[in-house]
Amino acid sequence: MLDRSFFAVLYRESQRAVRDAETARDLVQETFIKIWQRCATFHGDSELLPWIRTILRHAIVDRLRRHEREVPLERDGTMSPEVERRVASLAAQAAPPEDVLDRRQLNECFRRCWERFASACPTQATVMAWIVEDGLSNEEVSVLLGRTPGATREFISQCRKRARTYLAEWHAMAFGARG
Repeated sequence: MLDRSFFAVLYRESQRAVRDAETARDLVQETFIKIWQRCATFHGDSELLPWIRTILRHAIVDRLRRHEREVPLERDGTMSPEVERRVASLAAQAAPPEDVLDRRQLNECFRRCWERFASACPTQATVMAWIVEDGLSNEEVSVLLGRTPGATREFISQCRKRARTYLAEWHAMAFGARG
């Protein structure tokens, strides 16, 4: 029943993203498999379709990332001009080892700060994750929270202020040296 109810909506969304019917069907199929695998994590107090769409969006992003990396070599094993251009571009963008270490430290700091925030303020952290990770609009968050748009805007503002408090160490580390 679930596949009949949501297949058309999910298929249209994936079709718009990947512009290939077969790939879109595969993405919807993968989404239904992930729904089945993750059904225990769904909380009945929220809407089902936004949760399912989030799973689909993550599958689309993963597929697009994989597809971007797949650049064929020429038949004789040499790189095509396009591949050579991309390799040169990536090499130019490669960070020196000290920058990689700084990024690891920065990521670790963010993870620690976010875990403290999520532990102390789980509702606010969830709302911020909806906005930042899932890309939900204020209207979509309003529906999920069951609040009026005005009350939702105020609540999101409070969530951001609370997040700033917990993420201050990471923010100082990430942006303090720049100004």
